[in-house]
Amino acid sequence: MQTRFMRWAAVVADLGSPFYLEERQRDVWNEASAVGFQSMVWLSFAGATASLWIGGRTALPYAVVMAAIATVASWVTIGYARLLGVAAVQPGTRQWLSMRRLALFTVIYLLFLGGLARATWTMGPASIRSGFLAGLPVGFVVAVVLGIRALRAADRPQPDEPDVLSDDVPSS
Repeated sequence: MQTRFMRWAAVVADLGSPFYLEERQRDVWNEASAVGFQSMVWLSFAGATASLWIGGRTALPYAVVMAAIATVASWVTIGYARLLGVAAVQPGTRQWLSMRRLALFTVIYLLFLGGLARATWTMGPASIRSGFLAGLPVGFVVAVVLGIRALRAADRPQPDEPDVLSDDVPSS
């Protein structure tokens, strides 16, 4: 059964196009789409970060929209794959995790948060500013803890999936 979201995705991506009939074209297009998507995510966050540091408070709504678009696009991509039975993180592996990419994105994200703090520093009463600054490190710690939990969960085999490293593989 196709959900409304899957029908919408098929229309938006034009998945019924004859272009997709030839397997090599489909593979190349999928890779090109992945490169384009990753570029959009990285450039959106880098652009949002730069606009906060360059434009300050004036750029705040535009920076938030850029970051939100990249975030929602990521959620749509992961959700679509999950609906089709493909997890973003394969159990028992960390192949998806590149420490260099994670470190670079962490730096961009921290600069983005710093730009947010700088842009909002002049907004509203002092109580709002102090609450924002107090909540910023708390939110960061929560994100780190949740990230570590997700990494640990990814390393554990799921109950409904066989452990590929076990010796209990039936012989045929």
